[in-house]
Amino acid sequence: MNRKQVAVELFRQKFNCSQAVFAAYRQSDQLDERTALKLAPVFGAGVACTGDGLCGAITGGLLALSMKHGRGDLNSIEAKLNTYELGRQFMHEFKESNGSCTCEQIIGFNIGTPDNHKRAQDMKLFETRCLDAVKSAADILEKLI
Repeated sequence: MNRKQVAVELFRQKFNCSQAVFAAYRQSDQLDERTALKLAPVFGAGVACTGDGLCGAITGGLLALSMKHGRGDLNSIEAKLNTYELGRQFMHEFKESNGSCTCEQIIGFNIGTPDNHKRAQDMKLFETRCLDAVKSAADILEKLI
C-alpha cells in the first residue's frame, strides 16, 4: 500500500484529516504510526475542531514536511528556510487544487459547532470534500517529500 492509500485508509477509519496525512507521510524510521496519530488530532477540522482554521490535511502535510526537511539543530539554518519554502509551495498547490486552505471554505460552512458538524456529516462532506482534501495533500506531498 502506498502512502496516499495509507492516508485514505486512515481517514476512512475515522482518524481526522491531519492525523491521516501526517501518519502516512511521517518519517517512519523516526516516529511510529501510533505516536504520529496521537500528535496530530488537535490540528483536525480547522484546528481543534474550530472549523475556521487551516484545513487539517494541510496541517498534517506541513508537519510531515517539517519532519522530513525541518531544522533539527543550531547549524542548519538553510533547512529552516527550505522548509518554509516547501510549506509555502505545498499550501499554494493545495489552494490551487481545493480553492482554499481553510476548513470553512472547503466545507462551505463552519463545522465548529455541534449542529454544523452534524450537518456536514449528514451531507457526507467528510466523505467527499474532506477525503478529496486528504488525497490532494497526499498528491502534493508525493512531489515534495
